This record gives sequence, structure tokens and C-alpha cells, in this order.
Amino acid sequence: MKTVMALMTIGLFSLPAVASDAYGDPFEGWGFVKDDWQVVCDNTLTCRAAGYADDDQWDRPISILLTAIPKEALPTGLVQFLPEVSEKSQNNVALWLNGKNYGRLQPSSDGGLYDLTAKQTNSLINSARLNTKIEIKAGDESWTVSDKGMGAVLLKLDEVQGRVGTPIALVSKNAPRSQAPKADKPKPVIKKAFAYSDKDNKQLNASRLAYFQKNISQWVGVGSEKLIGSQDVMEECELIDPNSDAAINFAKYDAELSNWDFTPIDANHTLASHVCWRGAYNAGYGYWLIDHKRPHHPRLITTAGNNYFEGEISATHKDRGIGDCWSSESWSWDGKKFVRSGQFTTGMCRGFAGGAWDLPSYVSEVIESD
Repeated sequence: MKTVMALMTIGLFSLPAVASDAYGDPFEGWGFVKDDWQVVCDNTLTCRAAGYADDDQWDRPISILLTAIPKEALPTGLVQFLPEVSEKSQNNVALWLNGKNYGRLQPSSDGGLYDLTAKQTNSLINSARLNTKIEIKAGDESWTVSDKGMGAVLLKLDEVQGRVGTPIALVSKNAPRSQAPKADKPKPVIKKAFAYSDKDNKQLNASRLAYFQKNISQWVGVGSEKLIGSQDVMEECELIDPNSDAAINFAKYDAELSNWDFTPIDANHTLASHVCWRGAYNAGYGYWLIDHKRPHHPRLITTAGNNYFEGEISATHKDRGIGDCWSSESWSWDGKKFVRSGQFTTGMCRGFAGGAWDLPSYVSEVIESD
């Protein structure tokens, strides 16, 4: 059955079938990944495809980023590599495909990056269906970007943006079945509301603090499957139950972090937080919003957060890989609730400390309060 489906896919797209080892949702996490390429798309339908050197080229990391906006015929292209070339060679960086020079790259306005021209980007994309040696050369130095997975990743990008079988398809123009190109979606707009700052030094009064401390475990559902969301909370926040084996062991070496923290947001709302889990390099905290008028129904925001500052909660974590790549999610205060405001990954590190690119899967426009 798998063989039949693979042959059908080849016939449909006139491209190599997306192999079974490809994985991931283009709108989540690392996105859609095939070999040495990945594509991450955000909620506006902008997609970013990144290709890297083979794993065995970790000492000469390089990456190409193609950013495609819906209905625009050609993505923009950027190149980043390490180590950086000397000042004398900065204007002699060139793209080579299968041993042929496709011209110099221009230094980008972003330091350390290089822009691909439209012609270079088009030549690169036209090579996606072939076995292609992709090189960046500067004098006697060279860096190699793997072509493994490029065709599958750009096909996924075509599918997401409705390019398949259309003149603006990147790799599937000749597909017998065509899609309707999708328009980009607007960014959600979040009007960030007033929240106390550190300099305000606001504290809960003693009686309210004692009331919250006494009741918070019951409110969030510790030990009770009858309360809203308690089962999910206990699975994602095992350290919240002081009687659990995990919490007892954790308290032996860090008892202070086993306590609840309460942070006033404004005169009518408080943020309750508690450590949920800890790993070798990461920690996750649960954040609940308490409305003072209805304190017995706190609203869970996340069980993976690790910072709150002046109306914004963030969850930033290290991913695996040489160079310690990162992922992050954020929520902004709109006066009534915390609204998801952003999410991104730095993708496959492949030798870049912190990752080569920011690849968002969720974006918004946050308007600061006056």
C-alpha cells in the first residue's frame, strides 16, 4: 500500500515523494523537517524554509533561509555562515551550484548575513528537484549546504500557501491538480494593558496573601479530579502536588521553589505561579490568573513558563543540538486575560550557538499602553 501511495504522489507532483522519515507540523515547533531542511510557517501564512550543512560539517556551519510570503512569486534569501570571512573577502562571497558560479552575494544590512539576489534565489529553487552541490565560496574558503530534504520542504511550503500547480509554485508548477493561492492573514492585534512594574513594588496585603496561600491548591485542582482541568494540570505540573513522590524528592534539595508565588498584576488581578517540572537545562512554571472577584476559579495560562515581567509571561527553553538552539512562547496582558502573543524556534542549531534564525510559528502586533 505504501508503494502505491508513493507512486501516486510522484505522479501528482512530478517530484520525489515526501519520504516516511519526514516529520512535523509546519505550524508547530521545529515545523516540517526532512533531512537537513525544515520549514516553519506562522499564523499569517508566511513560511520560512532553512537548509543547513550536513551534521558532519559541524565545524563549518552554514545556513540558507528562504522567506516566502503568500502570493509573492519568489521568496527572499539570506545566507549565514561561520567562521565569518575577513573584511578583505566580504565582497567576494559567491554562490556556487554544481561547480558553477552564480554571482556574488551582497552583505546584508543585518551584520554577518548575506542577501541572495532574486536570480540567485530562483536558481537555487530550480535546483531543488536535482542532486545539487550548494556552496558558498569566499576566496580559498568554502561552505557547503546540504540539498537533502530541500525538495520535500519546498513542496510542503507550496502546499501550505496553496501554490501547487500554479505559476507561482516553487517546485510543483507541473502538478496536474492545482490549488488556489492563499492570501496572507493579518496579524492579531493585542492592546497591552497597564500592569504594575518592578519600580511600583506592589505587594498583596497580608490578609489577601494568606487567603490565596490557604486555598490555591484546592482552586487549581490538586488532589481532586472533580475540579476544572485538574487531570491535565497534574499531568503537566507534577510538582504542584506536595504529596507526590516527585514533589517530595524535589523539596529535599530546593524547598523554597516548592512554594507558591503571588504577583499583583493590577488592583484586581494577581498571578499565581508554582514550579511544575525541572530538567537538566530547563524548568517550567505554571502560571494562573486570579481575578479577585472570582478567586476560586483561577485561569491556567501555561505550565511551561519561566518569567513574568510587566504584563508579559514568557516560556523560553533550550532545545537539543550542538549550539543550544531555543524555543520560546509569550503571552501579553490585555487587562482581562493573558493573550498568546508570540511563538518561535531557532530551529536546528547545526553549529550555530543559539540557532541560526528566528522561525516564528505565531506572531502578533502588541500595542503598548500609554
